[in-house]
Amino acid sequence: MRYLIIGFISFVFLASCDTDETTTYEVGSDFIENDVRVRVIDTFAIKAGTFKLDSLLTSSTNRILLGSVKDDNLGNLTAKSYMQLITSTYSVSTDAVYDSIGMILNYDSYYYGDTTKVQTYKLHRITETFEPIEGDYFYNTSFLDYDDETLGEISFTPKPNRETDSLFIKMDNVLGKEIFDKIVDNDINNSDDFLQYFKGLAIIPETTQNTHVLGFNVSATSSLSGNSCMRLYYSINDDDSEDNSYYIDFVISGAANQFNQIETDLSSSVLGNLEDEEEIKLSEDTNDLIFAQSGSGIAARIEMPSIKKLLELSENATTLSATLSFNPLLGSYDENNPLPESLLVYIVDHKNRIIKTLSDLDGNVTSAILYKDDSEFNDNIYYSIDLSGFVEEILFSDIDLNYALMIQYQDYSNNVNNLVIENNLSTNNNVKLSVKYLNY
Repeated sequence: MRYLIIGFISFVFLASCDTDETTTYEVGSDFIENDVRVRVIDTFAIKAGTFKLDSLLTSSTNRILLGSVKDDNLGNLTAKSYMQLITSTYSVSTDAVYDSIGMILNYDSYYYGDTTKVQTYKLHRITETFEPIEGDYFYNTSFLDYDDETLGEISFTPKPNRETDSLFIKMDNVLGKEIFDKIVDNDINNSDDFLQYFKGLAIIPETTQNTHVLGFNVSATSSLSGNSCMRLYYSINDDDSEDNSYYIDFVISGAANQFNQIETDLSSSVLGNLEDEEEIKLSEDTNDLIFAQSGSGIAARIEMPSIKKLLELSENATTLSATLSFNPLLGSYDENNPLPESLLVYIVDHKNRIIKTLSDLDGNVTSAILYKDDSEFNDNIYYSIDLSGFVEEILFSDIDLNYALMIQYQDYSNNVNNLVIENNLSTNNNVKLSVKYLNY
């Protein structure tokens, strides 16, 4: 019996072109008359670019995101947070005496940017009913009106790696005393009463400096250790020697009633303004780079319009494997902005509308997987995507599917990390597609 062994194939990726060059391996040519060949095609034309999704869901993430950063590639980004607050008890003794009120923000260890710089947060009272304009959710583009008057503020240098630490923002005692008196006098005795009086809290960062974005824990569970909350302190004086200090914690009323507004200004960036979701900035217009960023909706787009030409090779053929690979730009990632181990891959249409998640030939969801070499410099770092299912769908669809791929972070709703992908033919760090194809 004769066996065919195809060993290591060295792929050489060439510039984008209109025709596809192939490497051909004949199968059993001595005793099979049919033209059976395995072809490796790796000169597909690639169109790589960047676009911006209209909106991303940012409620129910259990993370408060706050801060402001500036980036030459991705412009200015600001994270604000809005929350509706309630407590589990609205009963205070008439012997109690009001002490103070403040907002406690507990670090959850997430940070992005320069944490050596001082940042300022300001607290504002929300002035409209806490509900989305449409539907049941809040998005990165959502916002609520709030009073211009500041209820409290803090300027600080963060310690995000110390999860046991927290910020305490002392708030206006006029507000605190009023809340306290209304509870004591039974003017507020349930959550509906309280929300009629105090609709919610907005936390707004200073935006004039390039600083950082931080994450803080937030939950609807009042007893949760390390939870962020608005805390009202009071005391009860009596004759015993025990601690007579007490407090009431106001926590978010539900996970869906806290969201982060992520604002981006791209006007001074290499991307320029992206006016709507359909607009694509090609890599040749953005310094041979494409981008993906959590929170902002910025996404990488990769289109391979010449896949259909594989049908010109043979009437009878099948895809054995297909792999797309790309390199993150060297120097664009570090401990502050680490490379994710995997990335989401969606199939989008010509208007960048999401069709579905990418899957392999067996129908399993597939992702972009990070690979690193073991060299001293660790400079051969790339992502690889199994495109076998995608190529087969394009080839054998009865209609011309004008599809592309969208690359985005797995946890795109609760952070602002970014990925810079190089698509530079001169450095051989361009986006590449290689297909192993069986003709018979």
